[in-house]
Amino acid sequence: MAEQSIVAAVQWSPEILDPLAGGEKAAAAIAEAAKKGASLVVFPECWLQGYPYWSGLAPSSPEYQEFRKLSYEASISLDSPALGPVFEAAKSNKCAVAIGLQEREGGTLFCTQLFIGQEGHRLGSHRKLVPTQAERLVWGRGDGSDLEVYDTPFGKLGGLNCFEHQMATARYALCSLDIQLHAAAWPGHQFLNPIVDASMRQLAHENACFVIVAREVLNPDDLKDRFSISSEHLGHWGAQGGSAIVGPGGGYLVEPVFDVETIITAPIDLADISVHKWFFDGSGHYARPDVFQLHWDRRRKPAVKVSTDVPEL
Repeated sequence: MAEQSIVAAVQWSPEILDPLAGGEKAAAAIAEAAKKGASLVVFPECWLQGYPYWSGLAPSSPEYQEFRKLSYEASISLDSPALGPVFEAAKSNKCAVAIGLQEREGGTLFCTQLFIGQEGHRLGSHRKLVPTQAERLVWGRGDGSDLEVYDTPFGKLGGLNCFEHQMATARYALCSLDIQLHAAAWPGHQFLNPIVDASMRQLAHENACFVIVAREVLNPDDLKDRFSISSEHLGHWGAQGGSAIVGPGGGYLVEPVFDVETIITAPIDLADISVHKWFFDGSGHYARPDVFQLHWDRRRKPAVKVSTDVPEL
């Protein structure tokens, strides 16, 4: 395993509700990050189709209902051709990728974080455990069976979406898997800035890992030609970024960057983790399982279980 590498966070505007164009744009971002030397490229939450900023509108409004339909139509399965360019870009540029997208299974949509290896193969994916506030009318809930950390040539990689980072149990679960590289996917809401700052630095300290924070920028005026957005609701679509990279001690390697399309990068050294683990290893020497324990049910939880064995009479 390489101790030293370069990680990147993509802070580009998404192609709203156009996964085919989103896949091509993601491939271009991966190629650009690779030119900067990146071995890992992290994208924001639901970036492939764009975060559903429209979810803050009144659900009964015609505008909300129109975006709800468009959002459903733009959702994809994980074997969608829209992801082909992303897999190919990961392979050709020898970059691991963590990209947010809106996944559809049956009639339910999920906020999913997809992990791709340097050879262009799928490492795994994770569905957001609890959609936050207005998101609950957009996305279903993940079942926790897919929360994982993946071995890569440059460290153990995992991640979470947005307010999943406020779930102490989810953070602790990743700590127990010895995560080293945390892909933190967020939208670009301005009101989140102090929350992201506090929670990402705490996570980096708590789990003694590198945290790559990816957030998007979005200019509402760029959407007026494609969508019927009323002037009073245009402000819902504003996103100012805030991507950053945090070291395992909680200090910034790259401080939050706002209001510009960019790809931020930072060199990392896994050897930096050990000194912080020496002080605090949450699921190791600093754990007290005789007092506190986390019970994590990693089984899949389908709504229908089919038994084919015929009971003997």
